[in-house]
Amino acid sequence: MIVKTLMGIGIFIFLVSFSAKRHACKPLKEILITVDHESGKYFVNDSLVKKVINGKQLHVSSTPLGNMNVKEVERILDRNSFIRKSQVFQDVDGNMKIRINQETPVARINTGLDEFYLSEQLTKIPLSPLYSAEVVLVGGNIKEEDFKGLKELIKIISADKLLKKHIIAVKKEQPNSFILLVNKGNYVIEFGELKNFKEKFEKLKLFYAQYLGKVGLDYYEKINLKFNNQIVATKRYSDEK
Repeated sequence: MIVKTLMGIGIFIFLVSFSAKRHACKPLKEILITVDHESGKYFVNDSLVKKVINGKQLHVSSTPLGNMNVKEVERILDRNSFIRKSQVFQDVDGNMKIRINQETPVARINTGLDEFYLSEQLTKIPLSPLYSAEVVLVGGNIKEEDFKGLKELIKIISADKLLKKHIIAVKKEQPNSFILLVNKGNYVIEFGELKNFKEKFEKLKLFYAQYLGKVGLDYYEKINLKFNNQIVATKRYSDEK
């Protein structure tokens, strides 16, 4: 009985080993790529992924399955600026399956010396020849220490129908002071420091409701949100004559 059991175990180990070796010698059948285009982002397509994994370091298409290091493939993919996270695995048919989650842009920043997207992870995403994201524009001498505040500012604007309707851009005017630019009307919003977002935007929305709807979008030159508990609005000189 013991001998039969040992023989059975031996045969099982042999079959498993034989199957593994046979699988290892298989050529790669196909690369199946899934990219999260459902979110409306198109920084990454199949061609870009294949170009990355068939570069100098990997040569995935010509590598037998047994020599494939999927963790290394993931590591190389994750180094790409447009990719937030990749998942790579093999199936029993000899295919390599790749799932790509792209970086999500929250703003397009132009410093005068550099232009890039700011991601949700507060990293820089380079401009892409494949896709131009519809996000808030940001200009001026932007530093990395501004990234977190800008993300919070733009998150509030993008989530509010009224603010999103009016505000299209942010500009850094001074080392720690920002203005908001609008798509209708010839006025600017002096926001000041990137803090007290809720209080400032509540004042602005109230001002829109009580004043701008009555006098029109060109009546004021500046709307200043810097002061606590009040808005300072500057009328145009032509309106004062």
